[in-house]
Amino acid sequence: MDAAPGVVGFGHLLLMVSDMARSTAFYVDRLGFVIRPAKPLQDGRPFTAFRQGIALIAGREAGHRQLDHIAFEVADVRRLRDALRAAGVPFFQDLHDGPYGLTIYVEDPDGTKVELYQPGLAA
Repeated sequence: MDAAPGVVGFGHLLLMVSDMARSTAFYVDRLGFVIRPAKPLQDGRPFTAFRQGIALIAGREAGHRQLDHIAFEVADVRRLRDALRAAGVPFFQDLHDGPYGLTIYVEDPDGTKVELYQPGLAA
């Protein structure tokens, strides 16, 4: 019997920033982060992904939340999606070809957006 689908490890975290150029320079020039290639986001928002596990996304306004979402790599996103649907977990977005692989976005009990993705797969 196959193991139940579940989280394999931390994937990434998206931080909303008010000034993309200034924030990118901080992480690259001050902290030594390395920009990694990434597909554009489906909704067209500009973002910068780093090899260190975070990405920056434009659009933060004063008083606005900074955390866009947290992400985890999973072993079997299709099976996990089916289990989450059956449990009544709210979805922000169903299966799609995301920047990191086959992806879903769900809502945790406090409304935080959680991305679950399986690398190497497409919708």
